[in-house]
Amino acid sequence: MISLSENPSVEDFSFLKDELKNTQVVMLGEISHTDGNVFEMKTKIVEYLVHEMGYTTIAFEAGIYDLWNAEKQLKKGSKVKEVFDNSLFSIWSKAAEFQSFINFYETKKEQLKLFGFDYQITGINGTEHLVNELYNYCKINKLKIKLNQDDLILLLESITKSGMFDDEDITYNEYSDALTQLLIQINHNPINDEHFYWKQILKSLLALGENANNNIEILSTFNTTAMDNIRDRQMADNLLSYIKAYPNEKIICWGANQHFSNDISSIKTAILTDFIPMASYIKKELKNKLYSLAAITARDSVYLQHKWYKTPVQENSFEARLKQKKVPHLFITSNQEAMNKQQYNRLFSPITFIEANLSELHDGYLYFDKASISTIIDDEQINITHNEQFIPENKTISLEQSLENNYTLNEIIITGKQSPYGIIKKVIEKLGSNYPNTAFSSEFYTNVSSKIQDSEVLNFDFIANQYDRGYIGYDFRSTKKLKEIRWNIKTVFVPQSLREYHGLVYNSPIQYATFLKNRKFKKFDFILEETIFIDGEEVYVISFAISRNHSTYTRRVFLSNYSGLLYINKKDYAVLKITENWKVTEFPQSFREGYPLTGDYSKYIRKEYVNESTVTEFSKINGLYYITYTSNLIEGKIQDIQNNSLPFKIKTVSRWYNFELADPVKIKKEEHSFEKVKYNKAIWDNFKLP
Repeated sequence: MISLSENPSVEDFSFLKDELKNTQVVMLGEISHTDGNVFEMKTKIVEYLVHEMGYTTIAFEAGIYDLWNAEKQLKKGSKVKEVFDNSLFSIWSKAAEFQSFINFYETKKEQLKLFGFDYQITGINGTEHLVNELYNYCKINKLKIKLNQDDLILLLESITKSGMFDDEDITYNEYSDALTQLLIQINHNPINDEHFYWKQILKSLLALGENANNNIEILSTFNTTAMDNIRDRQMADNLLSYIKAYPNEKIICWGANQHFSNDISSIKTAILTDFIPMASYIKKELKNKLYSLAAITARDSVYLQHKWYKTPVQENSFEARLKQKKVPHLFITSNQEAMNKQQYNRLFSPITFIEANLSELHDGYLYFDKASISTIIDDEQINITHNEQFIPENKTISLEQSLENNYTLNEIIITGKQSPYGIIKKVIEKLGSNYPNTAFSSEFYTNVSSKIQDSEVLNFDFIANQYDRGYIGYDFRSTKKLKEIRWNIKTVFVPQSLREYHGLVYNSPIQYATFLKNRKFKKFDFILEETIFIDGEEVYVISFAISRNHSTYTRRVFLSNYSGLLYINKKDYAVLKITENWKVTEFPQSFREGYPLTGDYSKYIRKEYVNESTVTEFSKINGLYYITYTSNLIEGKIQDIQNNSLPFKIKTVSRWYNFELADPVKIKKEEHSFEKVKYNKAIWDNFKLP
């Protein structure tokens, strides 16, 4: 057992030279993908292994295509930060504590190689380029792939984002047969880097499709179960194939403890006995040339669904005994008699302890007395080019007001050849000229109210600042900072954070709505219902619906029938108003928890959504359309353990104002916590919406 200081230097890991003697592959695990101080420590170990022991490849639990593309971009001179942002899971690339690794790799990128052993698509590299590059590769090498290119892009997006195999365009058999036949064709080609990678990418896509088609859901407190077996088997195949193709590489793997377990046969906990981890395949092949080093913590709480929950360390467990040492860090080798026995541990779950022979699970352990949750950063620099002076309009009547006050003329029936699909296509073409694609800031006011049965149990107002990078070309949300809050009714349910209201955090349908995406809009059913006049402008009213009920098209974690209405200005094809409705068909078990009520309602511990609806309105300011009004209504049921239930409603109504276009105010640090904003009576006594 070796003690390490709170902040050890790279040289302090010199004990690894003897521990890792004759090792070709080192696996550096982490019990959670959100422990920032673990990232920093792993980076120091990587530095030592590269500088002192000659390791040459860094292999991540990330997409094999994504990291291959990243490697090629680095060879062209791209910055490490940029390629990691586009290829790794954001839990690493966007974590402040991972930036030390990025800085280190930037200095060594000429000497090191990247490899991704995961079958998943983990970044923009994969989502935007994989399929197009695959078809280009087939064209150049005169290979046949019997799948529609656009349909394959949408299918992989469905698998990646929703975990579902959407077989409405490509059946699973068509997918499997086409990729298998392509794999056979590649096997006839001479071995080189390109053929090697496409062979492994296709094997990964086949495994990814198989897993999505099986669609197995196992609910448990464990990070891995038998539902991960297809993935772990393919991750092992990818890494072993890389070792075979590049036998002189010394490899450092970065990923989760669970996948890096050598042998879990000592575990008798039922839900884990059928799990076969990635490292178990590698260990059988490499034997002592593989070394698995697990990170282990004595954390006594876990962060789930934006809240902390107590998870006490079990007495007489491995973690409890290490905590008694009262040192910041410890290294423990498994090559000692004391480790060769059953011990309670929490290596497979943030909550549940199990018994296992620790000498069989991993070759060594690095203990952290404290684990600090990683900090997500957003360091992308924005070049503001919009220098027009903001001149407020003298009078603005919202679309909602115009409809409510009958500012409409008689309906016009369109008899021409204009089809709803032609109109939507024009809308998509003109998004860039109708909506902001440069940064702006604004303020917004929101009222939130909740009812259980007929009783209002919550009502509060807040004012916040918002910074937005525009609605076009960015795949991320705006940033928000709470300024003022007023609790009008605060009884049995008190929300903690703005993040509990999805519609307020991701509030731009122009940016996110799938019926405004080039490849996806054709999958929707559109009907041109009528045309009306609003403020003297002719407006198309088009209904939309889609039979596909998963998140790739609905943007909701629950399965739902998705439909709505679009109000489109005939003159410039701008969407003036969008109504959206999600009728829930299946609400996931994992989201039923976490609705803490008190008092008379404390026995109701589960929730279920039944329906959600949203209205979004836009106003024209300086020639572009900005969101100025939204309303969101969630209807559902709360339930007790006997399935007795009561209906509930949550309504949020927001208005945006004080737009700053020429010199937007950037929010450097978001504030979402309601608890950190104090009530200011003077502000609210004088507050009036502009």
